[in-house]
Order: sequence, then C-alpha cells, then structure tokens
Amino acid sequence: GSSAPSASQSCGDLPAPTARFFLFEHRAKRSAAPSSAFSRARAAEEEAAAAMARLVAASWLLVAAAFLAATAVAGDDEQCPDPKEIQVCNGPRSPADLLQLVAANGYDKTARPPCGNSTHEGPTIVQVQLRLTQLNTVDPKAGVIVVNGYFRTWWTDPRLAYSGTATGGCVDAINFAGDMNNGLWVPDIYVDNLVKQTVAGMEALVQVYPDGSVWQSEQVLITVKSKFDLAKLPYEEHIAEVVVASYSQDITQMRVTAKGGDIGEGVSGIGISSAPMTSPLWDFPEGAAEEGFQTAGKVSVSGGWDYLTMSWSYSRQPRFFFAQVIMPCVLFLFISYTQFWVDASAVPARATLAVLPVLIMRTLSNSIYTTIPQGSQFMWLDVFVQVSMFLCVAAALHFGVVQAWRVVEAKKQAKLAGLVKSQPIAEKLIGIAAKEKTTLVSLLKKYGPKEQVFDKEQAKAMKAAANAEAEAMEEAEGNDDKGIDDNKVQVSVPETPVSVKSETSGCRLSVRSEAAAKDGVTEADLLFIMYALQVFKYYDKDESNHVNTNEIRRGLMYFNVYMSMEQVVSVVAMFLRDSGNPSHLDQSQNELTFSQFTLLLVHISKYSLKSGRAKNLRAFFQSIPVSERWDVSARWAYPLLIFLQFVIMYAMLKAL
Repeated sequence: GSSAPSASQSCGDLPAPTARFFLFEHRAKRSAAPSSAFSRARAAEEEAAAAMARLVAASWLLVAAAFLAATAVAGDDEQCPDPKEIQVCNGPRSPADLLQLVAANGYDKTARPPCGNSTHEGPTIVQVQLRLTQLNTVDPKAGVIVVNGYFRTWWTDPRLAYSGTATGGCVDAINFAGDMNNGLWVPDIYVDNLVKQTVAGMEALVQVYPDGSVWQSEQVLITVKSKFDLAKLPYEEHIAEVVVASYSQDITQMRVTAKGGDIGEGVSGIGISSAPMTSPLWDFPEGAAEEGFQTAGKVSVSGGWDYLTMSWSYSRQPRFFFAQVIMPCVLFLFISYTQFWVDASAVPARATLAVLPVLIMRTLSNSIYTTIPQGSQFMWLDVFVQVSMFLCVAAALHFGVVQAWRVVEAKKQAKLAGLVKSQPIAEKLIGIAAKEKTTLVSLLKKYGPKEQVFDKEQAKAMKAAANAEAEAMEEAEGNDDKGIDDNKVQVSVPETPVSVKSETSGCRLSVRSEAAAKDGVTEADLLFIMYALQVFKYYDKDESNHVNTNEIRRGLMYFNVYMSMEQVVSVVAMFLRDSGNPSHLDQSQNELTFSQFTLLLVHISKYSLKSGRAKNLRAFFQSIPVSERWDVSARWAYPLLIFLQFVIMYAMLKAL
C-alpha cells in the first residue's frame, strides 16, 4: 500500500525503523542490479511484502501500548478513590493539627489531666504494663538483671478529645512518634529499682484516640536491682521485679495500677505481658516459648505514693552446673575411692589419689563463686561440693592412718624377724631347760645378769684401767701426723677419766652370770626371747605358764601375725602334734607353755597359709592386719557415704 521513497530523499527524513529498512532494501537492489522486466516485477512484489510486514508490526505495537495504558489507569483507580467519592471531614489529621486544636482551647501540658470527663477534679489514673521481649543478662554476683522491652502506659486526657470518623472526623488515632509528644502531658513514671537505663537508639510512640484516651509505648533497655535466692542453686527459681511509681504525683493526684487493674493496694490487672521467650540458661513460665506469658501487677502504698510491682518468675536450667560441678565432684569422689584398692605399700600412688581430689574439690568450690556473690548465704551446690571435699579429705586422712599403722606393723614385723633369727639359741635354751627339767622362764632368770660386790682393791684396779684408757685416747687424739685426720673424724673424750664409784667397803656391780658364761649365752641372744616373755606374761595373768588359744591369737598380734580364732585353734593343734605333744580332741582347749609359745613364733611362717574363706566377717577382720582392715572398711563404707550424700542432699532440695 505505499510507494518506495525516491533516491534523493534522506534517511534522516524518515522514521528510524523505516529509514533502516529502506537502506537495507536499497543496498540489496544495488547488489543485485536486475536488468530484465521479470526482475523488476519480482522486486516490486518483494517491496510490497516488506511494506505489509511494516504495517503489521506497527499495528501490534499500537495494541501493546493501548493495553499497558489501560492497565496503569485501572491500577490508579484501585489505589486512589475517585475525587467525587471523597467525603469532607472535620477534625485534626496530624499531631500538629491536634496540638493546634487543643492550644486554641487553652491546653496546658504542665497540668495533669482532670479525672473522668473533666466534670470534677480528682487523681489521674495511669495504667502501666511492661511488654517483656528479652531477658538479656542475669548477674547474681552484682544482684542485677538486664531486660529489654516496652514500657506501656494508658491514661485519659479529656482535653485531647476530638472527632473520630464515626462523628465526622478524619482519623481514629493520631500518632506522636519520637520527640513529637513533647507538646503533650505524659505521666512522670520512673523505675524505683533502676540501676542503669540505656536511652540512645530507643524509640517512643504516643497514640491519642478521639475520646481522649492516650496510649504511650517506650522502648527500654534497663538494668534493675533484683533479689536472688540461691539456696537451691543450681535448681533455684527467682522472682524478677520492676517497680514503678510517679516521681512527683502522690495518690491525691495520680493513682498507678497495672493494665486493667483495680485502684489501690492489691494484686490485679496485667503487669507483665511477654513476647514468646526462650533462653539457653533460664526457663520461663509454661507456654512462654510459644505464646509468651502474663503476670498480674501488685500495688502497694508507701508514704502516700503508689508503687506498682511488676514481677515474673524464672528458673535456672541446671545442666551447666550439673555438668561442670556436680558430675566432676562425683567422678573425683570415685577417683578418690580407687586408692582403697591400691596396695598400701605403693605410697606415691596412694598419696596422689588421696591428695589430688582434695585440690580439685577446692578448685570447684572456688569456681562456683565466680558468678555468684561471696556471702554467707546457704547454697545447696556449695554444701554439695563442701561435703564432697570433706569425703575426699577423709579419704586423705584415711591414707595417713593406714600409713601410721603400717609403721607400727613394720616394727612388730621387725621383732618377729629378730626372734626368728634367734631360733638356734631359742632351741638351744629349750633343750637345756628340758635336760635340766626346768622351765624356759627359770632358765632365762638363771642366765640373767647377777649382782656382785667388788672390794676396794678391785675397784681401784678397774679405776686405774679406765684412767689408763682415757690417757691413751688423749694421746691418740693429739697425734695429728699419724693416721686420722681430725677435720674428718672427731673423737669425743671426756675431760675427766671414767671412774668407778667406790665405797669404803667396795662397790656393787651387775655382771654376767656364771651359767650364761658357761653355756656361751649372751644377753643379746636373749633380747627378743625376753620380749616374747613380756608378751607371754601379759596374757598369763595367773602365772600358770600356760596361755589358751584366744590369748595366743592376741599374743601373735604383737608380732604382726594376724589369724582368725578358727585359724589359731587349727595352727596350735598342728604345732603341738608336730612338736611331739598330744592335742585335745576339742582343739579349742589346747594351751601352750612359754617355751612352746616361743617355738611357735619361731616357726610361725610354716603355719601362716590362710586357705579358704573366712566363715564370717569377724573372722575375716581378725585374719588381716589393722592397716588392711581400714582399707577393707573404706571399700565398703566410702560408696555408701557417696550414696547417702546424694540421697540426703537431694532430699534437702525438697525441704528448702
């Protein structure tokens, strides 16, 4: 439908798409350069087809533009009402409008609102609520908590009433954000137990409604003083409190209550309304994690002022203290317990297991006070650790008692060893006593030292010999160049010679008996046998030279030999038969003389095999040394004490 432009027409005179299409077409024609009529007809057809394509494309562009325009108009119609439908309203639309309106009526922001509908004067009623959003910090050591949330207050100021939409007004609420509410009267509510308040970055909002009711919300981050009852730590429950009051208005001018609460003293309304709250350290009232919780407010009057206490409870999750204090206490109690199964002769190992738990318990006790106040208040966890430390100290003292008994037992064992070494002389003396048909006791008296009187000449001779020896010692001491170096070895010699005390009739001295000299028996040979005689006489009260099996058992203990009564009865019977003496059919009736008792001690190692189990607990304890008795007792008693500790301590929790 359109003819091609002439060659002389500029592309710039055409619309851009048309110019580009024409240029493309012109170049195609020049490159082809047809000469025949057929070619010219073909070119005319192609030019007509191209024109048709341009027309179709232009038509589609016009349709798309019309559709977009229609859509935009429809959107505007939905967003904005038709000016014809807008109704004319009377009343304020913004905070500035409201302030201008009330200013014209003589509004004074320094004067509190009148009571009710301003028909009479009375106290202004202010309702307060804390919208709790987060418990940031709980610091029992400082006695404070840090909370985040919104302070909400409600009151009615008839002077701010305006027309709402229901009465031809423009809006149903006017918002004063930030500092815009400086032109309004607001209650001077302060936090009575406040320690610190963060103001920077906090926001505030005041909403005024047509009936003059006002709602104020302030974002707060406050640190308040709080009481902590740590008696049940770590299973304790605390009550957090935020106490508010009017700073300048007493109850004749302002009454403070919780949201929806009653006027005057008592518990009513909703003082705390929380958002859904969770914490890895603290548990809140049931349902707090899903829907939050609410608590009532408590109003008290003090000095003519209302004080509103808004409180809520929270309890500690004990897992941390259980894992870091209680469980280590238990584990180290059992580590302390393992020492009772270690051989008492392994002193370094026993000492480590005894002392290390005490130090650990002391460290755990100190760690408790890193986050709680160092006071004299009763705390369950501290008592638990102290009892655990007491048990560890008791185990360490037990170690000391065991080692003390081992020292005693070692001395007794040494006496037995000395007696065993005296076996040849003991058997020799018993043989002599049998040959002379006397007792070993009588023979020991015979070999004992005798008293002898020396005349004056003998005394002088002994004195002269002593003086001569002293002079020889002095001469040896002064001979520095022959033999001994005085700097290395010093010999102490009395300044006066040793003298023998003499009397006019001579002197009385103790000398070796003739029988001992004749038989070649020295007092040193008799030393351990004489100790055995002392033990024997201690139990031979009637001096019958016989001891029964019970007395024998007790006598053996003086030589660190421990046997049960049944074992002693059996050993005595075997010993009598082995030594060629008859034994009673009732073996408990057997008795031993001193010579037999001494021989039994000398050969006791042959009879010390303890086979089989003891018949009862008493027999078992009789058959082991005292030091081992302490260990065995501790093996049974210590776990029982740990169990009782848990039972008593956790029963105490219910009583607190």
